[in-house]
Amino acid sequence: MARRALKRQATGRGAARVLAAAAMAAAVGCASGGAPQLAVAPLPAERVGDLARAAFELRNDGGRVLVLDRVVPGCGCVARSRLPPELAPGAATRLDVECRGPRIAGDETRELRVRTSDPRSPETLVRVAVGRVPAGLPAVYLGYVAVGTTLVRDVSLAMTSGDVLPRADGEVAVEPQPAAGDGTRLVRLRFTPHAAGVVRTTVDLGPAGRLPLVAIAYERALAFPAEIRVPRATGAPGLPTVTLVAAGTAPLAIARVEYPPGVAGELRAVVPERQYRLVLQVRGAIPTGNGAIRVVAEGTTDPVLVIPLVDATVDGGTRPPA
Repeated sequence: MARRALKRQATGRGAARVLAAAAMAAAVGCASGGAPQLAVAPLPAERVGDLARAAFELRNDGGRVLVLDRVVPGCGCVARSRLPPELAPGAATRLDVECRGPRIAGDETRELRVRTSDPRSPETLVRVAVGRVPAGLPAVYLGYVAVGTTLVRDVSLAMTSGDVLPRADGEVAVEPQPAAGDGTRLVRLRFTPHAAGVVRTTVDLGPAGRLPLVAIAYERALAFPAEIRVPRATGAPGLPTVTLVAAGTAPLAIARVEYPPGVAGELRAVVPERQYRLVLQVRGAIPTGNGAIRVVAEGTTDPVLVIPLVDATVDGGTRPPA
């Protein structure tokens, strides 16, 4: 009986050793499988303003652990998510990327590099399509321009290839000029206002982008500033004082000033029939839309000046200076 028991124990220990050896062999077999291999698959992307937000699935298609070293940012493109230090065989993670739009026409993609332990490609290139959205050109302020006259202004563009075609868009004409010595494209703008007031427009320059323009067209009189920015924040400064000046030699005799709701003012003559100062005050809530101040001269019912009231945040950098 004792001999049979010992024999059964020995047989059990032998089977256990066989199972352990088989498990180790399987583990060794897994460890000695194919090398780590990075696979990159794009996920749905979105555009927010001038930014392109893209996402990618990083997956280890190899048979060994894939070490994720880092993401090397490219020009205008950075990673917005943190990667795990490694990926087991078959495991995946997500890489979020944010890129700004191109600054030069035709630049449609951005690139990053993912450094891993993939022996085939230690640096894997990841490309992000940002589209043909040129960087916003800075607004050009043309100043005060008399109605019926033409102001000429040359503008350099941040582009070294492509052509700007001549065009006329309302009050603005575009004339391409010979390129500068460094290849920078130049255009000549001709602005001819048709009516008095603050003029805002955007000129399509083709591959160079859209150029915002702002100017103040005038006839019988000028206002400084040409528009009033209405503060919305509590404690913000009040309305500015406006200087009114006659244009040309004709006298400017003001009959009355019409104010929108919430605004009052006092007209003071600095030089009779030539220059005035309009001191503005807030008398109540200024409604959304703001309205305008109308200056009416003697002998006419039409205003010689219309000074619009706009929110202080309107149009970003395309407001005429105060």
